[in-house]
This record gives sequence, structure tokens and C-alpha cells, in this order.
Amino acid sequence: MKWETDLNDKTLGYTIMAATILIMVGYFIWSFAPWLGASFTWLTPYTEWAYRLPILGAAYLMLLIILWIGYTMATTPSPIPLDLESEDEKKEEEEKKEEK
Repeated sequence: MKWETDLNDKTLGYTIMAATILIMVGYFIWSFAPWLGASFTWLTPYTEWAYRLPILGAAYLMLLIILWIGYTMATTPSPIPLDLESEDEKKEEEEKKEEK
């Protein structure tokens, strides 16, 4: 039934939203641990990584996209020009001429 799939989609959507909010709160605490008080002092040595990891991740994501574009360009065969007939078409035309 369509209703069941809509319910599952909505549940998945709310789950994704809740997980994102939790990650946002955790990232905020991780980033500002030195200024949030004694309960988060154990995170203070790792706060620098809160800034390094997203930058590193973004750089690698861009590089992976460029790598994928290069791979696709290298492995895709060149298209046949539209103004030139293929050899098969030339052979077919010659055969038709010979039949006439």
C-alpha cells in the first residue's frame, strides 16, 4: 500500500533529522569544548581536529569528484562524429548500389 511506504519515508525523514540535530550538537560541543566548562575539558586536546576533519573531508570530496570525472573521460569511448558515416553504413550503401 502507498500509505505504508509514505509512513516509512516519513519515519526515515524524522530519523535523519534527529540524527542530524544530535550530530550538530555534538560538533558544537566538540568545537567549543575549552569554553564550555570543566565537564568537557577532556575534549580540549581534540578540538583542533573539529576544524581539520571537515576541511580535509571537503578537500577529499572535491578531489574524488575530479578523479571520477577524469576516470569517466579516460574510459568512455569517443563518440562517432555525426557528419561522417560509419563504415557499416558505407558498406550497406555499396551493397544496395550493387543490388540495383
